[in-house]
Amino acid sequence: MMDNLSVYIRNYWHFKKFTIAKKVNGLIYYFKRIPVIGKFIPPTLYKSYGIKQALAIIGLIFSYVSSFAAKLLWMAMYYGIAVLLGSRGLSEDGFALFGQETLMSGLFYWVVFVPIFLGFYNGYAFSAHKPMIDFIEYFHLSRMTVVRGYTLMDVGIQGLAYIPAALIYGALLGRPLETLLFVLFAYCGFNYLFLYLGRVIYTWHLSGKKRLVMGTAAAVLVIGSAAVIYLLELAVPITSFFVSWGGVAVFAAVFAGSIYLLLHFKQENEYLLYWINQATLTLVKAKSQTSSSSYISEGIAMQRKLVMTNEGQFEHLKGAPYLNALLFSRYRPILNKALRLRFFGIGAALLLVAGASLFGLFKSVSAHDMTATLPILFFLMYLMTFGKKVVQMVFVNCDVSMLYYPFYREAKTIISGFNYRFKQTFFYNGLLSLGIFSVYLLLTILNNFFLSWNFFAVLFLLLLALSMLFSFHELFIYYLIQPFTGDMEVVSPLYKVISGVLYWISYMNVQVHFTGFYYALTVSALSLLYVGIGFLVIYKKAPETFKIRA
Repeated sequence: MMDNLSVYIRNYWHFKKFTIAKKVNGLIYYFKRIPVIGKFIPPTLYKSYGIKQALAIIGLIFSYVSSFAAKLLWMAMYYGIAVLLGSRGLSEDGFALFGQETLMSGLFYWVVFVPIFLGFYNGYAFSAHKPMIDFIEYFHLSRMTVVRGYTLMDVGIQGLAYIPAALIYGALLGRPLETLLFVLFAYCGFNYLFLYLGRVIYTWHLSGKKRLVMGTAAAVLVIGSAAVIYLLELAVPITSFFVSWGGVAVFAAVFAGSIYLLLHFKQENEYLLYWINQATLTLVKAKSQTSSSSYISEGIAMQRKLVMTNEGQFEHLKGAPYLNALLFSRYRPILNKALRLRFFGIGAALLLVAGASLFGLFKSVSAHDMTATLPILFFLMYLMTFGKKVVQMVFVNCDVSMLYYPFYREAKTIISGFNYRFKQTFFYNGLLSLGIFSVYLLLTILNNFFLSWNFFAVLFLLLLALSMLFSFHELFIYYLIQPFTGDMEVVSPLYKVISGVLYWISYMNVQVHFTGFYYALTVSALSLLYVGIGFLVIYKKAPETFKIRA
């Protein structure tokens, strides 16, 4: 066993360095291709093994440090959920106290959703990822040794990353050692157990539909059981047992039994062979169904769904205005369908707010608390908006052909096309903003109008600014860089970098913990300033830059 453990640790360490080294190589490669910046990156940097190895190790260390920080955020988030769901951990002035019931409830929600719910998903939906397949094939390693070792090591290391968070949480509970052991045994034990159960289910040879039904049923069972326990007010007594020495002993037994079962699964090699074959088929299928560039795959998918419509309503238009109006008219049903799907999500949020208000779950929530939700809207709008969809639609179905004609590249034509497309995108994004606004409006109506007019004025300004930002940004980058070739390849690394940066900025807005209106006012001002300056840049530069890439 000790010999196997040393092999597992060595393979795990080499695999982590391998994956991060590939990312470092890719990062250097793309920075090298960025205009201006690329000239300052010497070729020796890309060729130097020592420098890249050092960068890989730094990246690996950073990933582990960030993992510790992420676990602190996870534990804090579930404590926050306990506060929001009406635990008695709030004082009269509205500041959260570290009451025992609140802490116990938060720990209960963590157990349900992290070790159990996510652990079940990871075990049930266990699938290959290409870096590991590449690692096995490049170095001719044993599938069983690499994957089993990675499974054991990764769960164990992620569990150890909970040590600081568990100690802090346990200190607040007054049971630091019991809480630490419970968190470690619960996280690792349930993850190992579900990885084993996932292998057992594999032996049943279920069809994809049956697996989906079973997975959905299991998820509903977990969430339903947690809801019943919450409604019966059993979460605190159950968690109190968890962090007792008796509970620690139970979870230690789960941990030990799960490892034993996982290590003694008899069909491991067959399971891993199936796992790798499925991953290979998935990769091949994905490549055959999409363009070589994932950046325009959505536009191609929209093209396949196109149904021709009556074109007579645009007979009064000529040239590029006719082409743009006709294009959006033809794709209006597809865009409207995408809008309806997003409104289903907003409708679900409205029902959730109504149900939570009916049960009095917002009684202890103040207007100040709700300002903390405003940063989340940035990431939400990023996910929901139509900017990228419109850009892909207009390139694949219009610009890829029309940009070869001189009249289409005239300054007046380019600017009028940009303005028309911006207005159409803003129309859809504005409707999404109104939907989000209605959720807050329903919340205050059902809870004694606890949100002020100032709150709604700032909310309206923020949603308006975000609608303009996400309607403008994709078109702005598209017209300024136009990164696609006639063969629908992406040849601009700068476009990929900007796309990644926008995602990172949007995601980081979920991680910030700003309260008050200053965040919303600052983001609104910066967004509107960006759009205003961007329009000036487009009017000056787009006629020079908007062309087919070679």
